[in-house]
Amino acid sequence: MLARIFTRLFYAAVFFALGVWAAPSIVGVGRPIDSGVTAGSGLFDRLWAWAESTVTDVPAGWSAAPRSVPAPVPATAPTPVPTPAAAPAAPAKVAVAPPAPPPAPAQPDLLAIARAAHARGDVTAAIRAYDDLVARRPTDVALRGELGNVYWSAGRLQEAARAFHGAALVLIADRRIDEAAGLETAVRKGDGTLADDLARRLAEARR
Repeated sequence: MLARIFTRLFYAAVFFALGVWAAPSIVGVGRPIDSGVTAGSGLFDRLWAWAESTVTDVPAGWSAAPRSVPAPVPATAPTPVPTPAAAPAAPAKVAVAPPAPPPAPAQPDLLAIARAAHARGDVTAAIRAYDDLVARRPTDVALRGELGNVYWSAGRLQEAARAFHGAALVLIADRRIDEAAGLETAVRKGDGTLADDLARRLAEARR
């Protein structure tokens, strides 16, 4: 339908232009053409008004108002994803020192016990304490000499000779020959065999 309307408008415009152009040269035709132009102009105006009232989609450049373009929708910022909280650090292990061992009980002073027992005449307690000390410190010449004195004071000469003989052997091992020789007389009074053994060892040590 729009095509027929625009076709008619086109031909009407063409005929109108031809009539305007040829009217001065044709005698007696100018007045009818003027009337036709006036009528054609009125028809053209009515057709244009009808077309505007019935046509909704008007091409670009026509008098119809262009469609409104919707405003662009602003981009929505993405919702930030909450970062999971870091797990709390494990507490540092504190090195715990092992408990200190309990202090060892104080050892009794056996030498003091032995001397005290000998001083009060308790030979048995004194000998027991000296024997324990000699077993712990076999190279202690003084302990062996004191043990020999306890036996000697108690009249147990043979046992005293064994204690003096042992002290003399420790002295010979330490190259203290003269000190070892000083015990030979006491050893011989208690045990001649031990005295002969001591004399032989002294002779060998002096060579």
